[in-house]
Amino acid sequence: MRLVACLAMVATVLAGCGGSPMTPSNAPVQLTIMPLPTPIGNPNTGAFTAMLHNVTANPVELTFPSSCQMLPYFIDRRTGQTVTPVGGGVACATVITHLTLTPSLSTAEVFMVKGGNAPEPHVIVLPPGDYAIYARLEDQTYKVKSPELTFTLR
Repeated sequence: MRLVACLAMVATVLAGCGGSPMTPSNAPVQLTIMPLPTPIGNPNTGAFTAMLHNVTANPVELTFPSSCQMLPYFIDRRTGQTVTPVGGGVACATVITHLTLTPSLSTAEVFMVKGGNAPEPHVIVLPPGDYAIYARLEDQTYKVKSPELTFTLR
């Protein structure tokens, strides 16, 4: 009986975690993602800015395990599965990096996305389809995720 009660409690806790953002309520930073204007009539490209903002009155010290501080992730809206860009995604140098955000300071990263089937330099290539993008902070202490933003590539 105790095992059943423990399993029920674990299932309830896990169910409450599903779909919740990784942004802890006590995180001193907030991560958002916004679309950037793209050429009119070109549904084959998209540009997004991931913005990291210090929401406290104190400096925030961040440490990253690589040169990538914020990374984009893509979800196929039809299947709900995470999608790896054509050619493998973003390349990061394996070097520890640091960032200090003073109060009310933000930093941004731009991600260019294009529909296609062959990798291209400086562009994230995804097959045509309907997607959601979110950014994740790669800091060793704060595991922060932005809200998702949907878009379509033709």
